[in-house]
Amino acid sequence: GENTLACIKKINTDTSKSTKIHPLPHMYVMKDLVPDLTLFFEQYRSIQPWLQKKTPLKLGDKQMFQSEKERERLDMLYECILCACCSSSCPSYWWNADKYLGPAVLMQAYRWIIDSRDDYPKERLARMHDAFSAFK
Repeated sequence: GENTLACIKKINTDTSKSTKIHPLPHMYVMKDLVPDLTLFFEQYRSIQPWLQKKTPLKLGDKQMFQSEKERERLDMLYECILCACCSSSCPSYWWNADKYLGPAVLMQAYRWIIDSRDDYPKERLARMHDAFSAFK
């Protein structure tokens, strides 16, 4: 099998073969196909996935512009919908989910580390330096 999003996967129309649908592997199932993503979203929250500025800005006070090149660096990073398909497919995440952040959260951490509008990339990176967060 393969992990994929049901909303984008075409189902085989050949009804002579059965189609099997399973919940995400190595995740606790709450009900039917619904996985418990509590730990996954706690890990996501731990990377502080929002812009951080040294000087607080009042809402609507100022726009934070990026050049086209700076914006292009974020392409294919902000499109992640946090479905956990990649993390639940990762053996390192299966064995160390309590410590290892997994591919989805690591990609999101990278997205915020390289964002030119953020003022704390070094601090973000420093929070990742332990035996398990990023290296497994």
